[in-house]
Amino acid sequence: MHPRLLPALLALLTLNTLHAQWLPAGLFSSSIHFQAGAFHTADSGLFVYGANNPGPSSSATEGGILLTDDGAASGGFYLWYQPSTNLEDIHVKNTPEGPIYLAAGHELYNRSIVVRPYNFAASALGFDSVRTGVGRYYRAIRMRNDLTAFAAGGDAAGNGIIDMSTDTGATWSNIAVLAGQPVSRLHFMNDQLGFAATGGYRRLANNGIQLPDSGAIYRTTNGGLTWQQVHADNTAGFSAVAFSSATNGVATRNDGVILRTTNGGTTWTPAVNNFAGTYVLTGATFRPDGAGFVTGYRTDGSAGYILLSQDGGATWNLHFSTAALNSARRLYDIYFHDSTHGYAMGQIRPLRSNGLVTNVQEQDALQAAPYPNPTDGDVTVLVEEAGANVELFDATGRQVWQGRTTQAGPVQLPLGALPAGAYTVRVRTDRAVHSHAVIRR
Repeated sequence: MHPRLLPALLALLTLNTLHAQWLPAGLFSSSIHFQAGAFHTADSGLFVYGANNPGPSSSATEGGILLTDDGAASGGFYLWYQPSTNLEDIHVKNTPEGPIYLAAGHELYNRSIVVRPYNFAASALGFDSVRTGVGRYYRAIRMRNDLTAFAAGGDAAGNGIIDMSTDTGATWSNIAVLAGQPVSRLHFMNDQLGFAATGGYRRLANNGIQLPDSGAIYRTTNGGLTWQQVHADNTAGFSAVAFSSATNGVATRNDGVILRTTNGGTTWTPAVNNFAGTYVLTGATFRPDGAGFVTGYRTDGSAGYILLSQDGGATWNLHFSTAALNSARRLYDIYFHDSTHGYAMGQIRPLRSNGLVTNVQEQDALQAAPYPNPTDGDVTVLVEEAGANVELFDATGRQVWQGRTTQAGPVQLPLGALPAGAYTVRVRTDRAVHSHAVIRR
């Protein structure tokens, strides 16, 4: 074996021992921080981002919206971008006329901005921007329906703000000021019940973060017209809030603590988090089938994490770490379109799920290994059943080939057409996921 290939092979073998039901997306950039995503079909959706430094003293920053039509497996397309901006959240509502997206962010934390639909003849997804005030910024946006929406964040005095639009984001008016607690995320369970998490971390220049020393959870029971504080903490802020039903929900705290409620947000108690360590929690969501997911990362940028709960948020365990990857070392949010199509937004590139994400660790197959290995040309793998997905990834996690079997038997992968290096062959069936490392000499 060539000595230069050994580190790459070891990295692949390390990756295969993880709960590796997440793959690095083909959509990436060395300066982009993917901060949120939303999809109108299983594979078609939008990511919002902020590039490089979002701090008030920075001039090298850009925010924008990227489109994927293949679940981020390959590249993407810029739909909107502008210098000196940072977009932090996006939401979609599907209507008979098509999807409606709203995104929110700011100009260097000093001017709040909403990116809303605009009818361009050349594009089914066109956007224009609305500035809603100076000395303020948005970090969250949610639509209650196709007309009514809420954007939230903070102001220069350190207060939280919640604004409301009744014309699909064209105009906005302030409806709530939350003293000393900037809003980090919004979540609506239905037309009447909604929640706001306040005091969450804030991304600063040069990958620094600000961790407020207090925060709270607010609730609305009248569709967002008024908000009441239902829980406060004087030690750490809250970065996200998510509910699986009108009664069951969780909130993520900056210090790694996850709180849970089973009575619609009236009372909150700590959940069991079996992944101890020093890291900041960022996003939270529940999949349609009730499984819960939380994102976070080490502040030194050495690893991003996905935590999983399969008991309604009562117990959490580490599900995936990006420590073995060269990207997504900071994870900012997580989103599921359905029970099998999920995305975790991170620095440089998002992650995407490779099927139904469960608490079963991905397996390394001891039989049916690719042959020959190492190889100077193509490689063959034996597949035990029809309908299996066979994928080939390079050492960076980029998918370079994909096929689906029509019958059991040998499958030839065109490795001979690719550069020398270490690769991963992944075979996915209804029963299992098997991974094999292979070397192209």
